[in-house]
Amino acid sequence: MVIVDSTVWIDFLNGRDTDQVQKLEKLLSEETDVFTTGIIVQEILTGIKEKKDRTKVRKELDHFILLNPTLDTHIQAAEIFDACRKKGFTVRSIIDCLIASLTLEYDLTLLENDKDYSLISRVLPLKTFREA
Repeated sequence: MVIVDSTVWIDFLNGRDTDQVQKLEKLLSEETDVFTTGIIVQEILTGIKEKKDRTKVRKELDHFILLNPTLDTHIQAAEIFDACRKKGFTVRSIIDCLIASLTLEYDLTLLENDKDYSLISRVLPLKTFREA
């Protein structure tokens, strides 16, 4: 079970050939359970300029399992940010802390291409495909 960060989805949608995109394509072909959340969908759609393209991508994203963060998820995200800061790591995006919180909460593996997650995984047991 995997959650895919917007960085990977954006590379995938733009036809980039990265290790993470290749892994995503493999996961999709194997019909692996792929999870997403509202903020990831928002980040993906924000970068698409044409409304018809946004609508098409939005419909495709409906095929994935949507996780809705709870208040506890948001509290854990704040604690992730604080724990990293206390270890001397500056996480640039609190959104990445929220996605990491969901990943930990649901015991998922994160497919990502963002250095914030490597910082978080140095402090918490965040499973990513880089470490898997």
